[in-house]
Amino acid sequence: MKTNSNTNRNALCLILVTLTLMMLLGSCASYGPYHANTAAKPSNSVRGPADGRYKMAFIEFGDQGSPLDNSQRKAALEIIHKAERPLLFVYIHGWQNNATSSDVCRFEHFLDTVSSFPEFTGRKITVIGVYIAWRGKDLTLPGLNFLTFWSRKSAGGGIAAANSCLASIEELAVAAHEPGKDYHHTVLLGHSFGALVLGNTISHSILGANGEGGRSSSAWDMAVAFNSADSSITTRQLMSEFDYLYRYDPQKRAYVSRGNLGEETATVSENRPAMVFLQSENDSATGQIFPIGTGLINATNLHFHWQKVPIPGHPGEKVSENEFYTHTPGNNKYLVNYHVVPLGESSPPQGLRATENRAFEANIKQNHPDFSFYTSEHNDGHEGSFCRNGEYSPGEVRPPTGKELWRRWKFEYTGNARIPCWIVRVPKDIIWGHGGLWSDNSVAMLGALFRMEFPLGPGGMVAPPKPRTAPKSPDLQQLNRDSNAQ
Repeated sequence: MKTNSNTNRNALCLILVTLTLMMLLGSCASYGPYHANTAAKPSNSVRGPADGRYKMAFIEFGDQGSPLDNSQRKAALEIIHKAERPLLFVYIHGWQNNATSSDVCRFEHFLDTVSSFPEFTGRKITVIGVYIAWRGKDLTLPGLNFLTFWSRKSAGGGIAAANSCLASIEELAVAAHEPGKDYHHTVLLGHSFGALVLGNTISHSILGANGEGGRSSSAWDMAVAFNSADSSITTRQLMSEFDYLYRYDPQKRAYVSRGNLGEETATVSENRPAMVFLQSENDSATGQIFPIGTGLINATNLHFHWQKVPIPGHPGEKVSENEFYTHTPGNNKYLVNYHVVPLGESSPPQGLRATENRAFEANIKQNHPDFSFYTSEHNDGHEGSFCRNGEYSPGEVRPPTGKELWRRWKFEYTGNARIPCWIVRVPKDIIWGHGGLWSDNSVAMLGALFRMEFPLGPGGMVAPPKPRTAPKSPDLQQLNRDSNAQ
């Protein structure tokens, strides 16, 4: 009888395991591509309004970083080539999203909003968005999708380590900068695990060495990561490299070479960080869940011994690398070097013509030498009404909210390494929680960052940005002198 009991128990366990596997397999999200180009629909991966003021293209990748449809990149490049004055946004989505999720609608609303402002329509600028898609959501069964933290984090890291994503981003950026275009800007955006992909993808090329003893410049102009769900190990390494190459000069308000103080070509203006990490102060996903998830990985892998590594901007100080593995960049006290601080309520500036998110227009219309900017709305999620069942209607009339709240804020350096890489803590009034990057106030702040990176010149004109060229490596004596001066 005991043998029969054990046999029945084992059979029951086998049935339960089989049913669980069948349920998991049945709830797996497909690889796609969701926007494949075919002979009948050769431009299926591109969409936009009839007037052409903006275009949005999809480029989809599999879990190993391989493109799912090579024609998608070609289609995206064609619309960039045709644009005489392109403003290119390349966006990599995060966890729980893919090429058909509601994040697509929110990104398209962002493109529509930007393309509708007089600042861009008056200059005949074509706004182009490229949505870099991957399987950020691989289970569709409610309740089980939160178990995908580890697999999706791993998939994001694999895509970043592969060649195709970086090659696509660089080719898109080069196309936007091709000769003959008198206006061109390329802005890279990433969110959550998409910020993991972005940061790890481009960090390999930001400081790549060239054959002349110097460093290569990036093809893009600006990179912003929202609520990065990556460990801060690679960010610390990137910041350490910047700290090795640059020191901050308060008189010039610029980051200057440590290796050759007369190397003016490698000087980076204070307003042009190579990478900006924006971290919401009330993001529980990266603030609380991420440390728990990575802690479980440590325990599972029996990883309890860590080396001590230097803290950027703190000569001689070292801490366990576990501090960087279990905390994201924006939640790491050793790396955060900027905060958005409130300056109080304000009145709107004169001469605004927009009706939706007027703070964005206010921030785009003027330079920000003191790094201050406006927001104009309550951060209550009212933008969600523009996406109905994931569908978006370009050009739909959107009346003012009728309850503006004008406030001024400032990006303020608050300590740690002062280098051309900003790790910024942002109040919940601007970015609410993990997924609040597309709120009106967050978009207004992004507009301010854009104008800080690309200030207006005489007559309100914007010159094409000069490429960033990192300096040569300093010698040991110079490093010692700089360390002793800090």
